[in-house]
Amino acid sequence: MITTFANGFCTGAALNYTLAHLLHLTLPQTQFIASSLITTFRGFASSFGSAIGGGLFSRALKSALEKGFKRKGFVRKDELLKKLLGSPALVASLVGDEKEIAINSYVSALMVLFTFAGILALIAIVLQAGTGWDAPAEMEGIDVAHEGRQCDENP
Repeated sequence: MITTFANGFCTGAALNYTLAHLLHLTLPQTQFIASSLITTFRGFASSFGSAIGGGLFSRALKSALEKGFKRKGFVRKDELLKKLLGSPALVASLVGDEKEIAINSYVSALMVLFTFAGILALIAIVLQAGTGWDAPAEMEGIDVAHEGRQCDENP
């Protein structure tokens, strides 16, 4: 429970920092657009993350299972491969080399998934750090709606 709380706390803090940083870097006249975009991306993040992570995990698992079966000399394990890709619970019913291959393949696939997630997080941190730290200069007398042309009246 403590680990789950810490993970959620850190994720929430990072997301809130991202929103605050974005709002700090945008002009007040465009903040509604920026906040709408970040909210949209936050909403889609879990769906996209699950799809991408699931695809990566499935490919890594399939590759590890195929290599494991080939290394042990098993041939024609297509049916078992399909079942293992769809149900991790099947591993408990296996015995011998098949069980060892399945366990090691799941461990390998999880390592690939978490390594990829860590690298992606580092890339996101570097990109966010590179966006800048200074707020935009005040633009008095600039009409944002008309592409930066000077306007006669200050609203």
